[in-house]
Amino acid sequence: MLKFKFLRILVLTIALASLILNGSMVKAQVGVPKLVVSSVYWGVNPAIPLTASPGDKGATLSIIVVNAGDDFARDVKGTLMLQSPFTCEYYSNSEKHLIDSVTKVAGDIAAGRSFTFQYTLNIVQNASEGVYKLLFKLTYRSARMLSETTETIYVDVPIWKGELHIQSVSTNPPKVYPGNMQVALTVFIINSGLGSVNNLKVFLELNEPFKASSTGSNEAFIGTIRSSQVAQARFLIDINEKAKPGNYPLSLYAFEESNKYLIGLISFTIAEKASFTIIEAKPTSFQAGDLGVAFKITLKNNGSVKAESVRVKLLAGNYFSGTLTDFLGTINPGESKTAFFLVDIDGKTPPNSYTVDLRIEWIQDEFYNLNDNLPIVINVKWRYSMVIIAVVLAIAAIAVLSFIIKRKGFSFKKSS
Repeated sequence: MLKFKFLRILVLTIALASLILNGSMVKAQVGVPKLVVSSVYWGVNPAIPLTASPGDKGATLSIIVVNAGDDFARDVKGTLMLQSPFTCEYYSNSEKHLIDSVTKVAGDIAAGRSFTFQYTLNIVQNASEGVYKLLFKLTYRSARMLSETTETIYVDVPIWKGELHIQSVSTNPPKVYPGNMQVALTVFIINSGLGSVNNLKVFLELNEPFKASSTGSNEAFIGTIRSSQVAQARFLIDINEKAKPGNYPLSLYAFEESNKYLIGLISFTIAEKASFTIIEAKPTSFQAGDLGVAFKITLKNNGSVKAESVRVKLLAGNYFSGTLTDFLGTINPGESKTAFFLVDIDGKTPPNSYTVDLRIEWIQDEFYNLNDNLPIVINVKWRYSMVIIAVVLAIAAIAVLSFIIKRKGFSFKKSS
């Protein structure tokens, strides 16, 4: 009897253990999905992520979601809640509309598999650099959970700004002198920041002795400079003839829409050129009809640099002709040299004071062709011809003779 009772207890114990084990196996066979965000990056390739910057349009934000559970996640949807500085827009009836959330459908995600949600976003121009937290909602169902489940996750979304610096500067011609026109100034700009610079326009601020060669020639539109990229801006400027030699700081500004800031200062060098003055010009007066009159002009180099292959030319206008050029060679600093011209004056030249230009052309620093113009005043007087003088003398003689005859005739009458 006791043996039978023990056997009965043993059978019941085995049966109970079997039921418990079968229940556990059934429970294990009903899996649970588990969605987690594994990566967030800008762009479409996780191996080559991009950066997003203020002013970006149509930037793609990718969010990779992995099913780390052991069952399918059914009807998965991902909703990204937007906040400043991120926007998303769509058009309806040609009108633009902004939305505060974007939902993407992933469908079913098997256990151990992943899905990449991609959102096309804009970033406002005045956005600050930093990492922003955006709310990301995942909704899905499973075999055990027929009702929809929602999980809320905050994802880190970075925005990086560009940082512009002047890398190098060049000019054409390489050496710039007072009076140079249409000087091409090329500035190379590098973006050393982590983000891009968008809608970029640069502006070169010019003050005396500089000015833009034409309207807008001190501005340049570049567009977008990505991180580590180098862009160039080209300007055309004129230099005042009276500019003093030396180094001048020029401010280069950046405009990103309404945002203006200083990129840096450009050190612009104006080289010294030979400076000439007229210390003597003889003669100062001519007569209409003069031919081959020797006209000498003495020049002095008042600068501190020498002028080579100096050639002078008298730009005297229609009334003056003859040999109007001369070659003076090298004129050193402080040295004077005299140019000689043979001048013919048109006989019909009205008497007057005429201002003519003495053009000076020379080579400086071995291969730079420079020039200057200096004014000279020439006085032209009327030439009285010998015929006119003879007529005047004849009239005077006749007048004297008539006076004498009258005096003698008066005397004859008185004596008779």
